[in-house]
This record gives sequence, structure tokens and C-alpha cells, in this order.
Amino acid sequence: MNILQRIFTNYYEEIKYTLHPRASEIENIEKMINCGDSSFGGAMYGCPHCGNLKFIPFRCHSRFCPSCGN
Repeated sequence: MNILQRIFTNYYEEIKYTLHPRASEIENIEKMINCGDSSFGGAMYGCPHCGNLKFIPFRCHSRFCPSCGN
């Protein structure tokens, strides 16, 4: 979890009920908070040569996210 995810997680209720953001803003905040969380799914890759497995969690692909945004 990066620093912005931590900040938005800690202050989510305050942001939601005191600032009253639009529904699209709330949606992007929730996407960013859950980005890279393995409980929301991912893909399992296996090396055909050595057999090592690697799990890669799905990302949010939101422009608001510091990991996914451009």
C-alpha cells in the first residue's frame, strides 16, 4: 500500500461525509484504495521451464491512482 492509499483509507469517511464529493470522485477513490489488493483477484503465471508460479494482483487502471495513472 502506497502513501496515498494509506491517507485516503484513513480519511475516507471524513472525505465522504464532510466534503461531499461527486459519485465519480468516490468511485475513483475506492478504485485507488483497492488497487493491487489481491482479494479483488489477479492472474497466476507459471514458468514453463522451471515451474515457478507468480501471482500478479489486478490494478485499477484509474488516472487518479499514482501507480496506474498517466
